[in-house]
This record gives sequence, C-alpha cells and structure tokens, in this order.
Amino acid sequence: MKKEKINLDKVIDFKKWQTLQDNLSLVTNMAIITVDYKGNPISKHSKCSKFCESVRNHPQMVKYCQKCDSRGGLEAVRSNEPYIYLCHYNIVDVAVPIIIDGRYMGAIMAGQVKLSDNSTEDMEKIVDTSNNSVSIEVLEEFKEYYEQLPLLTYKEVQNIANMLSSLCNYLVEEALDKNLILEMYKKSIGNNKELDEDFFQGYSVDNIEKLKKGISNAVIDAYVSQYECDKRLVQL
Repeated sequence: MKKEKINLDKVIDFKKWQTLQDNLSLVTNMAIITVDYKGNPISKHSKCSKFCESVRNHPQMVKYCQKCDSRGGLEAVRSNEPYIYLCHYNIVDVAVPIIIDGRYMGAIMAGQVKLSDNSTEDMEKIVDTSNNSVSIEVLEEFKEYYEQLPLLTYKEVQNIANMLSSLCNYLVEEALDKNLILEMYKKSIGNNKELDEDFFQGYSVDNIEKLKKGISNAVIDAYVSQYECDKRLVQL
C-alpha cells in the first residue's frame, strides 16, 4: 500500500469512533477528544468539563490551553507512547499519539481530571500561569466548576492512558490490514468490475477467511467477465 494514500479518515470510522469515544469518556471519567496532526479536532469533545469549556472560551486563556495540547501531542510523538502532563491549572491531561507507517497522524487527547493522591512531582507542567493576574481571576470566577473536576489516582490515569494506547494501536493495525486487502481486491478485479464500496463493511481481521473468499470470488468474476468479453470479440 502506498504511504501517500494513507490518511486518518481511512483508519478511523469517525461515526463509529464518536460513539466509542463517548462511552470511553463515561467509563474512564475523563474528557476525550481526537485531533489531527495539526491539532485540529476531528471528533466532538466527549464529556468536556464545565471548567475547561469555560477557560477555552476565554479569549485570553484559550491560547494556554492550545499550547498545552500542542506540547503534549509533540511529546507523545517524540516518545511514541502516551504522555501524561499538567496543564497551566494543574489539571492532568494525556496525549496518545496516532502513528501510521512511522508518521504522526493525530492524537487522542484525554484528561481534565485532578489527582486525588497529589503525586504530581514526576509530571511536567507545560505552562506556568500561577503569577498571571488574568489566570488567577479566571480560576476564581470558575472556582465552583474547578472543584467539580473528577478525581483519579495517578495509577488510574496511567492505566487509562495505556488502555487508550492499546486500543489506538489495535484500530490502526486492523485498518491497515483492511486497506491492504482492499488494495489487493482493487488490483485483482482491475477495470473489469466496479468496486463495491460496501464489500468490507463489518469485516474484522479475525474474519480473514471471509475476506479471502470474497477476494477469490472477485477474481473469478473478473476472469469470467474478461473471458466472455474476449469470446464476443472472436465471434465478431
């Protein structure tokens, strides 16, 4: 499969992923959003907290949120593993990189929680706004929302980060296998048969025998079609 043909919308079925993402946020008690390699959202924000939503809507504070997201994603890419960090309000966030054929395609961003065990010494605080007057005012204004942020232990955050990473890797591997088989199918039928776009709907890697049978039937159909065409030409 040619690398230039790979893009995120071939890896993730966004409609199905949104449902899964919403359910994951409920189970993990974390807000989750998926972004592309530029940091642009490609999914809706699942379970976004009132505090973070309010801060992100603030014209002066949103830039600090964006800086944290950007740095978190870059660190995740650099290490090729989930990166757990603190935002400018000491809120815990996680960046899980989506890497395809060695290329950074985007990230799953999760978090908006506080640590119940206060074990933050090993985490990087990307931006420090503790002495910023506007930051202090905004925190005071939305203090009620800040107190409502979910509490998790650092171990729980690590487990969720590893789970999201494993899930992401599984989705990528399965999608690449499907796309590889799709390319094989296209090459097999050539120009003799129009590609049925629903051919691979609902298939999984575990159901590989069904895929093989489908490709085999497609190849047979292509040869039969070509044979009948050649036969008509001879008769003419």
